Amino acid sequence: MTERLVEYEHEGVVLEGLLAFDDAQQGARPGIAIAHAWGGRGEVEEATARKLAALGYGAFAIDMFGKGVRGTNREENSALIAPFLQDRALLQERINIAISVLQDQPEVNSRRVAAIGYCFGGLCVLDLARSGANIGGVVSIHGLFNPPDPAPGLPISAKVLALHGHEDPMVPVEAVNGLEQELTA
Repeated sequence: MTERLVEYEHEGVVLEGLLAFDDAQQGARPGIAIAHAWGGRGEVEEATARKLAALGYGAFAIDMFGKGVRGTNREENSALIAPFLQDRALLQERINIAISVLQDQPEVNSRRVAAIGYCFGGLCVLDLARSGANIGGVVSIHGLFNPPDPAPGLPISAKVLALHGHEDPMVPVEAVNGLEQELTA
C-alpha cells in the first residue's frame, strides 16, 4: 500500500489531500474522493481512503479548508463550514478542483471517478453532482440536502445515492422530499 500527501491550491489557499492506492496493482485504477465532515480531513477520512485502496481504488481524502486546518469543537467546525454554506459556488469550485487533482494522478483512471462524503462532506458531494461534474456517482451519508440558492440549473449526470435516516434532526423530512424532487426533475 502506498500513501502520499498531495498539495493543491484554490484561490490562494494551499490544500492537502491524502492519496492511497495498492502499489501491487498495475495500471490506473478507479478513483474515489472522500469529502470530510465539518472538522476537516482527519483520521476517519484517511482510514476510509486506506480501506478503499485495499479494495483496488485510488482513494483521495480531499481537503476543503486548507493544509492543516482542522476544527476541534462545535464552534470552530461551524466557523469552518460557514463560508461554504454562504457561498455554494466556492464550495463547488473547491470540490471540483479536488476531483481534478484526483483525476490527474497517474494511478487513477480519470474517466472512472466517484465521490463519497459524510455530513458536510455529503453536502459537498451533492454539490459536486449539482455542478454538472462529469463523474460516475456520488454517495452522501447523513449529508445536508439544501440546494444552493440560486441553483446552478445544470443537469446532474452523476448517479446519486443519499443514505439518510428518516428522523435525522439535522435534515427534516421536508428537505429529504425536496432532494427527491430536485433529483427527479
